[in-house]
Amino acid sequence: MTNLEAIRSLSNAICNTFFPDTATIEIVMLNEGVIGGAETQPKDPIILKCAINLVRGYIEGSSSQNGVSTSVRSQEAINASIKHYCSMYGVDASEYGIEDLTLMNISDMW
Repeated sequence: MTNLEAIRSLSNAICNTFFPDTATIEIVMLNEGVIGGAETQPKDPIILKCAINLVRGYIEGSSSQNGVSTSVRSQEAINASIKHYCSMYGVDASEYGIEDLTLMNISDMW
């Protein structure tokens, strides 16, 4: 599998409503110094970064167009998917703005 194919597939795995075109993937790869036709390496964090950046751009770009990107999956589901893949790739999800929210008892503050 090439880097381009891996990024396309991983983008779709993260957000199943997204099928990035080749030119869009190529610009993201160029910015990250990734060679599209090269054979991909298992669990390459740069490939994950490219896929997450594509998904984030897709969500941001389409949110102004009636939420097309989240019509099938919610923002929370997409974030959970990003967190899952970050865990698989050994990457800290907070690098992508995905934080674990913890509930605290603040009743003593009233």
